[in-house]
Amino acid sequence: MGNRKFSVIIAEDEKLIAKNIANSITRLNPNYEIVHVASNGQEAYESTQKMLPDVVFSDIKMPVMDGLTLISKINDTLPKVRTVIISGYDDFNLMRCALQQRAIDYLLKPVNYDELEKLLQRIEHELLAERKILLGRTTDSEDLVESINIYIKHNYNSFIDFSEIADRFGFTQAYLTKVFKKYMEVTPARYLKEYRISVAKKLLMSSNLSIKEIADQVGFEDPFHFSKSFKDVVGESPNQYRKQK
Repeated sequence: MGNRKFSVIIAEDEKLIAKNIANSITRLNPNYEIVHVASNGQEAYESTQKMLPDVVFSDIKMPVMDGLTLISKINDTLPKVRTVIISGYDDFNLMRCALQQRAIDYLLKPVNYDELEKLLQRIEHELLAERKILLGRTTDSEDLVESINIYIKHNYNSFIDFSEIADRFGFTQAYLTKVFKKYMEVTPARYLKEYRISVAKKLLMSSNLSIKEIADQVGFEDPFHFSKSFKDVVGESPNQYRKQK
Protein backbone atom coordinates (compact mmCIF):
# COMPACT_ATOMS: atom_id res chain seq x y z
CA MET A 1 0.00 0.00 0.00
CA GLY A 2 3.00 2.26 0.44
CA ASN A 3 2.10 5.59 1.98
CA ARG A 4 -1.46 5.50 0.68
CA LYS A 5 -3.92 6.33 3.44
CA PHE A 6 -7.66 5.79 3.54
CA SER A 7 -9.48 9.11 3.58
CA VAL A 8 -12.23 9.82 6.11
CA ILE A 9 -14.85 12.55 6.44
CA ILE A 10 -16.56 13.01 9.81
CA ALA A 11 -20.01 14.61 10.10
CA GLU A 12 -20.69 15.70 13.68
CA ASP A 13 -22.13 18.99 14.95
CA GLU A 14 -20.55 18.71 18.42
CA LYS A 15 -16.97 19.90 17.98
CA LEU A 16 -15.54 18.05 20.98
CA ILE A 17 -17.17 14.77 19.96
CA ALA A 18 -15.99 15.21 16.38
CA LYS A 19 -12.44 15.81 17.61
CA ASN A 20 -12.55 12.72 19.84
CA ILE A 21 -13.81 10.54 16.98
CA ALA A 22 -11.15 11.87 14.64
CA ASN A 23 -8.38 11.31 17.19
CA SER A 24 -9.66 7.81 17.97
CA ILE A 25 -9.68 6.79 14.31
CA THR A 26 -6.14 7.96 13.56
CA ARG A 27 -4.80 6.61 16.87
CA LEU A 28 -6.36 3.18 16.46
CA ASN A 29 -5.31 2.85 12.82
CA PRO A 30 -2.71 5.23 11.36
CA ASN A 31 -3.61 4.07 7.83
CA TYR A 32 -6.61 6.41 8.02
CA GLU A 33 -6.46 10.15 7.43
CA ILE A 34 -9.17 12.62 8.42
CA VAL A 35 -9.58 14.90 5.40
CA HIS A 36 -12.55 16.96 6.61
CA VAL A 37 -14.80 17.43 9.65
CA ALA A 38 -18.27 18.78 8.82
CA SER A 39 -20.61 20.38 11.33
CA ASN A 40 -23.81 19.47 9.46
CA GLY A 41 -25.08 16.94 6.96
CA GLN A 42 -25.21 19.30 3.99
CA GLU A 43 -21.59 20.34 4.47
CA ALA A 44 -20.62 16.68 4.79
CA TYR A 45 -22.46 15.81 1.58
CA GLU A 46 -20.84 18.62 -0.40
CA SER A 47 -17.36 17.77 0.88
CA THR A 48 -17.93 14.09 0.06
CA GLN A 49 -18.79 14.98 -3.55
CA LYS A 50 -15.62 17.07 -3.86
CA MET A 51 -13.13 14.95 -1.91
CA LEU A 52 -14.40 11.42 -2.70
CA PRO A 53 -13.36 9.86 0.63
CA ASP A 54 -13.13 6.14 1.32
CA VAL A 55 -15.33 6.37 4.43
CA VAL A 56 -17.82 8.80 5.98
CA PHE A 57 -18.59 8.61 9.71
CA SER A 58 -21.78 10.49 10.50
CA ASP A 59 -23.81 11.41 13.54
CA ILE A 60 -27.50 10.59 13.06
CA LYS A 61 -28.95 13.84 14.47
CA MET A 62 -27.51 16.96 12.81
CA PRO A 63 -28.69 20.37 11.64
CA VAL A 64 -29.55 21.15 7.99
CA MET A 65 -29.41 17.48 6.95
CA ASP A 66 -29.61 14.46 9.29
CA GLY A 67 -27.31 11.46 9.08
CA LEU A 68 -29.82 9.08 7.46
CA THR A 69 -30.51 11.56 4.66
CA LEU A 70 -26.79 12.11 4.26
CA ILE A 71 -25.90 8.44 3.84
CA SER A 72 -28.89 7.94 1.53
CA LYS A 73 -27.70 10.74 -0.77
CA ILE A 74 -24.12 9.47 -0.66
CA ASN A 75 -25.32 5.99 -1.56
CA ASP A 76 -27.27 7.37 -4.51
CA THR A 77 -24.37 9.36 -5.94
CA LEU A 78 -21.24 7.60 -4.66
CA PRO A 79 -22.17 3.99 -3.80
CA LYS A 80 -18.51 2.98 -3.39
CA VAL A 81 -18.08 5.32 -0.40
CA ARG A 82 -18.58 3.42 2.84
CA THR A 83 -20.76 5.07 5.47
CA VAL A 84 -20.90 4.48 9.22
CA ILE A 85 -23.52 5.94 11.57
CA ILE A 86 -22.46 6.99 15.05
CA SER A 87 -25.46 7.62 17.29
CA GLY A 88 -26.43 8.29 20.85
CA TYR A 89 -29.73 6.47 20.23
CA ASP A 90 -29.89 2.73 20.87
CA ASP A 91 -32.95 2.49 18.63
CA PHE A 92 -33.67 -0.59 16.52
CA ASN A 93 -35.72 1.35 13.97
CA LEU A 94 -32.95 3.90 13.44
CA MET A 95 -30.41 1.11 13.12
CA ARG A 96 -32.62 -0.70 10.61
CA CYS A 97 -33.07 2.48 8.58
CA ALA A 98 -29.31 3.04 8.53
CA LEU A 99 -28.65 -0.49 7.31
CA GLN A 100 -31.38 -0.15 4.67
CA GLN A 101 -29.47 2.88 3.39
CA ARG A 102 -26.44 0.56 3.17
CA ALA A 103 -24.50 1.94 6.12
CA ILE A 104 -21.90 -0.70 6.90
CA ASP A 105 -22.22 -0.29 10.67
CA TYR A 106 -24.08 1.53 13.45
CA LEU A 107 -21.93 2.51 16.43
CA LEU A 108 -23.27 3.83 19.71
CA LYS A 109 -21.85 6.80 21.63
CA PRO A 110 -19.60 6.78 23.49
CA VAL A 111 -17.81 4.76 20.85
CA ASN A 112 -16.32 1.50 22.06
CA TYR A 113 -12.65 1.54 21.04
CA ASP A 114 -12.45 -2.23 20.47
CA GLU A 115 -15.49 -2.12 18.17
CA LEU A 116 -14.10 0.87 16.28
CA GLU A 117 -10.68 -0.73 15.86
CA LYS A 118 -12.21 -3.95 14.49
CA LEU A 119 -14.41 -1.95 12.12
CA LEU A 120 -11.43 0.05 10.83
CA GLN A 121 -9.51 -3.17 10.23
CA ARG A 122 -12.46 -4.71 8.39
CA ILE A 123 -12.88 -1.66 6.16
CA GLU A 124 -9.14 -1.59 5.46
CA HIS A 125 -9.14 -5.24 4.39
CA GLU A 126 -12.14 -4.69 2.14
CA LEU A 127 -10.64 -1.60 0.49
CA LEU A 128 -7.35 -3.40 -0.11
CA ALA A 129 -9.20 -6.36 -1.61
CA GLU A 130 -11.09 -4.07 -3.98
CA ARG A 131 -7.85 -2.39 -5.02
CA LYS A 132 -6.33 -5.77 -5.78
CA ILE A 133 -9.24 -6.48 -8.08
CA LEU A 134 -8.89 -3.09 -9.75
CA LEU A 135 -5.15 -3.47 -10.12
CA GLY A 136 -5.11 -7.20 -10.80
CA ARG A 137 -1.94 -7.84 -8.85
CA THR A 138 -2.63 -11.02 -6.90
CA THR A 139 -1.70 -14.45 -8.24
CA ASP A 140 -2.32 -16.56 -5.14
CA SER A 141 -5.54 -18.51 -5.70
CA GLU A 142 -6.82 -18.33 -2.11
CA ASP A 143 -6.10 -14.61 -1.99
CA LEU A 144 -7.88 -14.22 -5.31
CA VAL A 145 -11.00 -15.96 -4.00
CA GLU A 146 -11.03 -13.87 -0.83
CA SER A 147 -10.68 -10.66 -2.85
CA ILE A 148 -13.59 -11.60 -5.10
CA ASN A 149 -15.65 -12.67 -2.09
CA ILE A 150 -15.20 -9.25 -0.46
CA TYR A 151 -15.76 -7.45 -3.75
CA ILE A 152 -19.10 -9.24 -4.24
CA LYS A 153 -20.27 -8.36 -0.73
CA HIS A 154 -19.71 -4.66 -1.35
CA ASN A 155 -20.81 -4.42 -4.97
CA TYR A 156 -23.71 -6.90 -5.06
CA ASN A 157 -26.17 -4.06 -5.64
CA SER A 158 -24.56 -3.10 -8.95
CA PHE A 159 -23.64 -4.93 -12.16
CA ILE A 160 -20.70 -7.32 -11.75
CA ASP A 161 -18.91 -8.64 -14.83
CA PHE A 162 -16.82 -11.68 -13.87
CA SER A 163 -15.18 -11.81 -17.29
CA GLU A 164 -13.88 -8.27 -16.74
CA ILE A 165 -12.64 -9.17 -13.25
CA ALA A 166 -10.87 -12.26 -14.63
CA ASP A 167 -9.29 -10.15 -17.34
CA ARG A 168 -7.94 -7.68 -14.79
CA PHE A 169 -6.10 -10.54 -13.09
CA GLY A 170 -4.86 -11.89 -16.39
CA PHE A 171 -6.95 -15.06 -16.14
CA THR A 172 -9.73 -16.52 -18.23
CA GLN A 173 -13.22 -16.51 -16.77
CA ALA A 174 -13.19 -20.32 -16.86
CA TYR A 175 -10.05 -20.39 -14.68
CA LEU A 176 -11.48 -17.86 -12.23
CA THR A 177 -14.68 -19.93 -11.95
CA LYS A 178 -12.68 -23.12 -11.39
CA VAL A 179 -10.54 -21.60 -8.63
CA PHE A 180 -13.49 -19.93 -6.92
CA LYS A 181 -15.53 -23.14 -6.96
CA LYS A 182 -12.62 -25.10 -5.50
CA TYR A 183 -12.65 -22.96 -2.34
CA MET A 184 -16.29 -21.85 -2.12
CA GLU A 185 -17.96 -24.98 -3.62
CA VAL A 186 -20.13 -22.79 -5.87
CA THR A 187 -19.42 -20.70 -8.95
CA PRO A 188 -18.93 -16.93 -8.57
CA ALA A 189 -22.25 -16.31 -10.34
CA ARG A 190 -24.11 -18.65 -7.98
CA TYR A 191 -22.40 -17.13 -4.96
CA LEU A 192 -23.42 -13.66 -6.12
CA LYS A 193 -27.01 -14.76 -6.62
CA GLU A 194 -27.21 -16.41 -3.19
CA TYR A 195 -25.65 -13.40 -1.49
CA ARG A 196 -28.11 -11.03 -3.17
CA ILE A 197 -31.00 -13.27 -2.11
CA SER A 198 -29.73 -13.39 1.50
CA VAL A 199 -29.81 -9.58 1.63
CA ALA A 200 -33.26 -9.57 0.00
CA LYS A 201 -34.60 -11.95 2.64
CA LYS A 202 -33.56 -9.53 5.38
CA LEU A 203 -35.22 -6.61 3.57
CA LEU A 204 -38.41 -8.60 3.02
CA MET A 205 -38.69 -9.32 6.74
CA SER A 206 -37.54 -5.96 8.10
CA SER A 207 -39.01 -3.38 5.71
CA ASN A 208 -42.13 -2.44 3.79
CA LEU A 209 -40.25 -1.90 0.54
CA SER A 210 -41.98 -3.20 -2.56
CA ILE A 211 -40.66 -6.26 -4.41
CA LYS A 212 -39.50 -3.95 -7.20
CA GLU A 213 -37.63 -1.71 -4.75
CA ILE A 214 -35.95 -4.68 -3.08
CA ALA A 215 -35.02 -6.17 -6.45
CA ASP A 216 -33.34 -2.89 -7.37
CA GLN A 217 -31.53 -2.59 -4.03
CA VAL A 218 -29.95 -6.04 -4.33
CA GLY A 219 -28.80 -5.66 -7.92
CA PHE A 220 -31.49 -7.27 -10.09
CA GLU A 221 -32.50 -5.56 -13.32
CA ASP A 222 -36.21 -6.27 -12.93
CA PRO A 223 -38.62 -7.80 -10.38
CA PHE A 224 -39.39 -10.79 -12.62
CA HIS A 225 -35.75 -11.88 -12.72
CA PHE A 226 -35.51 -11.25 -8.99
CA SER A 227 -38.59 -13.36 -8.20
CA LYS A 228 -37.36 -16.19 -10.41
CA SER A 229 -33.91 -16.15 -8.77
CA PHE A 230 -35.44 -15.89 -5.29
CA LYS A 231 -37.59 -18.98 -5.89
CA ASP A 232 -34.58 -20.83 -7.30
CA VAL A 233 -32.59 -20.21 -4.11
CA VAL A 234 -35.29 -20.19 -1.41
CA GLY A 235 -37.92 -22.47 -2.92
CA GLU A 236 -40.75 -19.96 -2.70
CA SER A 237 -41.59 -16.53 -4.08
CA PRO A 238 -40.65 -13.28 -2.31
CA ASN A 239 -44.32 -12.65 -1.48
CA GLN A 240 -44.72 -16.12 0.02
CA TYR A 241 -41.57 -15.62 2.07
CA ARG A 242 -42.75 -12.22 3.32
CA LYS A 243 -46.04 -13.67 4.58
CA GLN A 244 -44.03 -15.35 7.37
CA LYS A 245 -43.57 -11.91 9.03
